[in-house]
Amino acid sequence: MKSLDVIIVNYNSTPQLLQCVSSLLSVREGISLNIHVQDNASPKGDLSAVKRDFPEVLLIRNDRNLGFAKAVNRAIKNGTAPYVLILNPDTLVLPGLLDVSLGYMENHPEVGVLGPRILDSDGVIQGSARSFPNLLTALFGRRSFLSKILPHNPITRENILTAQSDGMNPMEVDWVSGAGMLVRRDAINDVGPLDERFFMYWEDADWCRRMWRKGWKVIYFPEAAMIHHVGVSSESNIFRSVLEFHRSIYRLFDKHAEGWNRYLKPLVFWGLLYRFIFIFLSQLARKKLVQTEPFPVGKKEPIKLRPEDFRIRIIRFIARLNVGGPSIHVYLLTTGLDSKRFHSSLVTGRISPREGDMRYLFESAAEQPLIIEALQRDISPLMDTKAFLHILRLLRHERPHIVHTHTAKAGTTARLAAIIYNYLFNGNAHTVHTFHGHVFSGYFSRTKSLMIVWVERLLAQKTDVIVAISQTQKRDLVHKFHIAPSDRIKVIPLGFDLTPFLNSHQNRGVFRKSMGVEDRTLLVGIVGRLVPIKNHMLFLNMAEIFLNENPHLNVKFIVIGDGELRKMLVDYVERRRLVNHVEFCGWRRDLPQVYADLQILALTSKNEGTPVSIIEAMASGTPVISTDAGGVSDLLGFPKKDLPEMEGFTVCKRGILCHNDDAVGFAQGLDCLISMDISQRDQMVDEAREFVLRTFSNERLLHDMEKLYLKIAKFPPVKAL
Repeated sequence: MKSLDVIIVNYNSTPQLLQCVSSLLSVREGISLNIHVQDNASPKGDLSAVKRDFPEVLLIRNDRNLGFAKAVNRAIKNGTAPYVLILNPDTLVLPGLLDVSLGYMENHPEVGVLGPRILDSDGVIQGSARSFPNLLTALFGRRSFLSKILPHNPITRENILTAQSDGMNPMEVDWVSGAGMLVRRDAINDVGPLDERFFMYWEDADWCRRMWRKGWKVIYFPEAAMIHHVGVSSESNIFRSVLEFHRSIYRLFDKHAEGWNRYLKPLVFWGLLYRFIFIFLSQLARKKLVQTEPFPVGKKEPIKLRPEDFRIRIIRFIARLNVGGPSIHVYLLTTGLDSKRFHSSLVTGRISPREGDMRYLFESAAEQPLIIEALQRDISPLMDTKAFLHILRLLRHERPHIVHTHTAKAGTTARLAAIIYNYLFNGNAHTVHTFHGHVFSGYFSRTKSLMIVWVERLLAQKTDVIVAISQTQKRDLVHKFHIAPSDRIKVIPLGFDLTPFLNSHQNRGVFRKSMGVEDRTLLVGIVGRLVPIKNHMLFLNMAEIFLNENPHLNVKFIVIGDGELRKMLVDYVERRRLVNHVEFCGWRRDLPQVYADLQILALTSKNEGTPVSIIEAMASGTPVISTDAGGVSDLLGFPKKDLPEMEGFTVCKRGILCHNDDAVGFAQGLDCLISMDISQRDQMVDEAREFVLRTFSNERLLHDMEKLYLKIAKFPPVKAL
C-alpha cells in the first residue's frame, strides 16, 4: 500500500481545515494517509472538532505562531512516508489527485516537487506555476495593478507559466505554489527543509530554486487538480500579511541575488517599501469599500463540491432586446449552449415604445433575462452610472468566468464594470465583445464618432477577444478604424434556426391574403427598424423612380417594421402620391409568411453588420437587392464574371449589390432583377439558400462559441465528484 504524509499548517481557518481533511479522506483510494496538522496558536476556531471528527489526524498545537516554514518542518520530522503532500487549510483535494500524482512521481525519480493544477472556488485556474521572480515581478506579478490593466503583456505571460500549459501534459517550471505541492522525501533529505527565515510567503519559491540547484526537477502536473480558496487566514490581519509578503520577497532577493544584482539591494529595498505602503493602503481601502458598499451583493456562498460548480459561468449583456439580429443571436447563445459545461445568463435594458420587442423569444426559457432599467440606448450620465453600479454589484454576486457584451452601449458599460470588478475585487472575469455592426459612421457627428472610436480602442486593450460577424467587419475594425490588431479579433458569423424560413413555401399566399393583395401584384419588401441608419428614404425614392419608369408593372412596396421615423416616412409617401403603391405593415412576428410572398427583399442601409433580413430572405428563397453596407458584400458574394458591369449596381453570385445613396442605380438594379432570366434568377436563389444554410446554422454558431469560451476561460475538465 502506498504511504503519504500530509502536512497542513492552520491559523484561524478551522472550518476550512475540516473541509480539507474531509476531502482528503474521501479520495484516499487505498493510500495510507498520515495527516499532520500544525496549528500556529490560532485564537479563533474550535480545534476540538478536528479530533472529534477525525481522530486519526495528528494535531499539534504550537504555543505561538511559528510561521508556515517552521511549522511544516516540524511536521516533516515527524513523518516517515516517501512522499510529503503540503496543503493549505483552505484547499479541497479533488478525486484522482493522490493516485495520479504519486504514480507520476514513482515513474519519474528525477522529480523532486510536483504541483497540481490549482483552481479557485469558482473553478478558474490559479497561476500556481511560475518563473523565478525578477525585478519586474513586483510590477507585473500575478495580482499586480499593471497585470490587471495590461493582462496580455509579455512579462506577465512569461511569469505565470500555467498560462502556457495545455491543461493535460506535465511541464517543467521554475517553482510551484506551496498551497499544494507533493515533495519527494529523498529530495528533502538532499536539499534540506524549508528556510525558516521566511515566516510566510516565498518559502516555496526558495525551496524550488534549491531543488533545481541540486538537480531535482519541479513539475507542474495539471492532470491532478485541487481547489484553493485564497487568503482565508491572511485576510484576518491585512497589515501582517502584506508586511510578511514584502519582507519575504526582499529576503528571497537578498539570498539569491548574484553578480551585479547585489548592488541593487538598496533600490530593491526602497522599491519594496513603497510598494508595501501602496498595497497595504489599497487593500485597506478595498476592505473598507466592501464593508460600506451601499448596494447589497448577497452573502458569499461557502465552497461546495457540485458538478455545476465547474461549469463556465457566462453573463451576457445587450442594451435592449429590440427586433433584429443581435436579439436573436443572444437568445440562441443564452439558451442553446451545452448546459453541462456552461451556465449562461442574459442582462438587458428596456426598449423604447416604438421599437419591436423580442423578449417573447424567452417566453418558454428556463431563465428569464434580467432587466436593468438604467441600461438604455441613449447616453445619460446619471442613468449610465446607475447601470454601471448595478452591473458591478451583479458581477460581484455572480462571479462570472466570462462577461460577453453585445452592442455598443452595453459593451462600454459592462466592460468597464468588469475591469473594476477584476481589479478591486480580485475577479477573474474574461471579457468578450461582439460587434454586430458599429456606430463609428452614419450614426453621430464626426466629433462624437471619433470619440467613440477612441473609447473602443481603449476598451479593446482590456478585452480578451473581440468577435466580428463577418470578414468585411473585421477588416474595417483592424485597418479602417484601428480598434485592435488582427490576432485579437475572431470572426464568428451569426447563427439562426432557419427551419421556419426553409419551409416558408408552405405559407405561400397567407401574407397576401392578410394584406388584400392580388396574386399578380409584384411585392418588393424591406424589413427593419424605421431609423435613419436604415435609410428608408432611399427605398421610397427608388420606388418612385421605378414606378415612373415601369408604369405597366403592378408593383407594391411593403415596409415591415416601426420606429421613430414612421410618421415622417408616411407623410413623405402621401406627399409623393405613393399611397397606392407603398404599404406600412408595422412589426410582424410571422416573417416566414411575409418572405413566402415577397418576390424581392430590398435593403437600403447606410451601415450594417450582417443583416438578418437578407439571411432570412435567402433561406426563404427570396431574391435580394441591397446597398453595399457593412457585411452585405460577404453575403451576396463575388460579382458574376459572365455579366457586363452596370452603372450603379453589380450582379453578384447571390444577389444584386447597389451603390449607397443612389436611388437611380438601385431602381435600375431592381429592374435588372425583375427582368432577369428565370433560370438565372433561380440559380442565384438556390446558391444563396445553400450558402446561408451552410454558414449561418445555429449548430455552427453554438459550436464556434463554445470552443471560444473553453479556450479563453482555460477550463480543462475536472473529474466528476
